[in-house]
Amino acid sequence: MSDETIGLLLAINSGILSVVGLITIFISMNSQHSVQYSREILWGIFTLPYKKNLFLDKQAIGQEVFRKFILYEQIIKDKNAFLIKIITFSQMVLTFSIIIWTTIVLNLLIRNPSLADKIILLLGLSLALCFIFYFILKILGDLKSVSKVGQLPTVEELLNADFLANNLNVITLAAVSARLKILDSNIYLGFPIPFKNLRVKIALQQPQENENHDPANSNLNRSSQTLTAQLNSFRKLDLNDFKLLDDDYCYYLMSDLHSLGVSGTSFLVTVDLLSRQGLVAAEFYCESLTNNHHKLIFPYSFVERFINRQSDLDPFSRYQKNLEKAGPDRPAEKTNLGRSLIELMDADQY
Repeated sequence: MSDETIGLLLAINSGILSVVGLITIFISMNSQHSVQYSREILWGIFTLPYKKNLFLDKQAIGQEVFRKFILYEQIIKDKNAFLIKIITFSQMVLTFSIIIWTTIVLNLLIRNPSLADKIILLLGLSLALCFIFYFILKILGDLKSVSKVGQLPTVEELLNADFLANNLNVITLAAVSARLKILDSNIYLGFPIPFKNLRVKIALQQPQENENHDPANSNLNRSSQTLTAQLNSFRKLDLNDFKLLDDDYCYYLMSDLHSLGVSGTSFLVTVDLLSRQGLVAAEFYCESLTNNHHKLIFPYSFVERFINRQSDLDPFSRYQKNLEKAGPDRPAEKTNLGRSLIELMDADQY
């Protein structure tokens, strides 16, 4: 192969790489709109629990959560056929570039008997091939996915209450969007979408029992049970166990009124939700329960007892850092129950 031919091949290869670079910029700019819109939806989802006057229109909370999740899923999973064709074309062009480089290097190896030159050429070709293969498989491959381009959680991660990256608060979202349905004396706990890895505990109080009830203090905090016993009292919801009743909520049968000893028409229900993201309690008040035992109840308040997030502004995170700095000789203090339960879950792989 003559020097002129090698020069021509290098010029063609340079043009190919320039075109691929421009194509990559074009794809990134087209993906950026979807990434930004997905981020706005994500922010809207996880700021919803802290919205002012959240419980004024209680039925709209679940509808809003469902609508935003569905919209996020459509954007994240959208497959733009045109962009995929462009990316595939770029990958094929880069493969052709690999063939050009390999041909040139093999020709130079034949023309240069020096062992040192051969080693340098082979090392250079190997490094170049590694970089290009990485670009083809990783960079261009990830451009096909909106979640990878924007480093956004997938839909499966978004539904997972044990997923800790991105400081997601699925556990709080599940609490505010939950509802109770009493049907034929059975108590069902419903969610607008099938959250994963939720652990639930329900406590019921009659009016005469909760005259002095303080919403900021859970029955869990006053319990004399061991941590293991308290953790075992939570029921982990199975995605295969939910039912569809007369609406589109995912309902789980929790208990029945007779086994809970309900004797009146009004009572308070506290639902504690636990996951590796934290411990959140939602409170429901049922009044004027009719004889047919058919009632739909929405939460009127929620309390974040512990949120497992990493933030310099979060009190729980700051407090944990202070404890770590104090060392093993720090004085004994009362540990937050939610954090203790999560540590026990991690230790036992619960």
